[in-house]
Amino acid sequence: MGATSMATGPYLLKPPQTIFTYYPIYTDDLAAVADWFKEKWKETRKPRVAYLTADNAMGKSIEIPEMSEYLKKIGYEFVGSQYVPLVPTAPPTTQLMWLKQNKVDLALGIMVNPGSQPTVKEMVRLGMGPHLEHKLTFACGTPSHLPVFAPAMGELGEGFIVAGGYPPFDDIATPGIKFCNELQNKYRPSKRATHIQYVGGMLEAMTQVEALRLALQKVPFDKLTRGDVLTHGFCQIKSLETGGLSSTPLTYGPGKIEGVDAVRVDQLQKGKIVKLGVWPCRHLY
Repeated sequence: MGATSMATGPYLLKPPQTIFTYYPIYTDDLAAVADWFKEKWKETRKPRVAYLTADNAMGKSIEIPEMSEYLKKIGYEFVGSQYVPLVPTAPPTTQLMWLKQNKVDLALGIMVNPGSQPTVKEMVRLGMGPHLEHKLTFACGTPSHLPVFAPAMGELGEGFIVAGGYPPFDDIATPGIKFCNELQNKYRPSKRATHIQYVGGMLEAMTQVEALRLALQKVPFDKLTRGDVLTHGFCQIKSLETGGLSSTPLTYGPGKIEGVDAVRVDQLQKGKIVKLGVWPCRHLY
């Protein structure tokens, strides 16, 4: 039975491979940030990178040899790891001081907003940030959704980066966002869904509908099975245009459950979400 995925752990890439993703796996998110940071690096020494990540299975899923080897391959000095509780009950001062003492330039992690927001607040208090005394850039993958982070943090979150996310609701130049807003204006004007995973849900619906549409071209409705939808539907989706909601059009196939082949990277600048660009998925798993 085919399904869409609301998470992007690398376990999805193992058989039976029937759960299809529409944003990159966590390691590819962070590789894209590393690519961006290395491109803008001006010093002659190697930049120093460390993990600052959630202390759970999701956060630690980035700690694989392929990830650290990629960072070293593109010119980083890998320093080590620090862990923050998924929802901190106290500021992660010790972890951040470790980064400071080890002169880390780029910190990479996978957190949810209840972890990344207090972490960034404590960073600012300690004078750590791309614009502060200790020049440190901190980046997380998609669970830290920047459209959730930005309104909560404002300019206090200056320089924070999230990779693998979606365009924000105010990006009306993106056709898919315009479509999402039109749907809400029509069907739920007084009770809008404001969380950015509304966009994720739209991508799931697009994928499911396309899988059914393709399968029905091969099998009559009264004979349609879940296996048919998987084989003649999901596995046949090619270059499904999403109006810019996903970082690239979605393409799937037997043994190919990753829909996108590039990673969108955004940064909070002066309280606004700024798209830095897209970088290729490195398939680190």
